[in-house]
Amino acid sequence: MNTLESRKQSLMAESEVNRIELLKDWEALKADATRVRKHLFAAGSIASSAAVLATVAALIRRHHEQPTAPKPESHSKVPWVSAAMDGARVGASLFFKVRSFMRERR
Repeated sequence: MNTLESRKQSLMAESEVNRIELLKDWEALKADATRVRKHLFAAGSIASSAAVLATVAALIRRHHEQPTAPKPESHSKVPWVSAAMDGARVGASLFFKVRSFMRERR
């Protein structure tokens, strides 16, 4: 065997080792990406829960801030647009919370 053939075999063996190392690194990168994705979903779930809690707290605070003295009839009701927006905000928060739980189950 001459030096060129031995050099060729050495390079081929090194290439095979590098290929195996690359595959291992790729699998480790995929595992890390999956782990980060799970953490991001958990953070999204926590943010969604915080949004629901903040909305409920705002609704309760608004309810308790209303004075006990009767107001004139034109001012005693909460405008329907405001009530609809509050309901939509709560509904959206709950929707995103349920959706994040469904994604975590996969």
